[in-house]
Amino acid sequence: MTDITTLEQAKFIFSSIKYLRDKMFAKHHGQSMTKEERLILKDMSISQFHTIMAIRRKGKVSLKELSQMLQISPPSASSMVNRLVEKGVVKRHQSSKDRRKIEISLTQKALLRHERVEKAMFASFVDLIEKLGPDTTEKWCQVIEEIHEIFRLEDRGETAQ
Repeated sequence: MTDITTLEQAKFIFSSIKYLRDKMFAKHHGQSMTKEERLILKDMSISQFHTIMAIRRKGKVSLKELSQMLQISPPSASSMVNRLVEKGVVKRHQSSKDRRKIEISLTQKALLRHERVEKAMFASFVDLIEKLGPDTTEKWCQVIEEIHEIFRLEDRGETAQ
């Protein structure tokens, strides 16, 4: 059975990561938008924002690729894409390599907007890092590097030591 302290620590870390993510999203979601964009995107969820980030990383994705990236079912990904198409954030188009394949990408307006939001979020994160100081920042980076290594090992079917 899991030690109660370990469980409490896990809950604290998990909720802190979620708090940090949500705080950054809320802080910059509306600030870097034009009035028109705020009207169009006022009801955007964090899940939709993650969908936009996933599409932006790849440029163009199929629905199957998107569902795998987001670790959701293809019907859920399709529903998410439908809502984002209605908002004018993403578009569907035929693949230039395979006409039977439909690709999803960001609209030009959405791409520009996302770049502004990302730039503002990084600026806020730089501010946070500067407030934490170099020692705390270095410790944070070390922990995150260890987490990445654990995930890399798990992805290869190995166990962390």
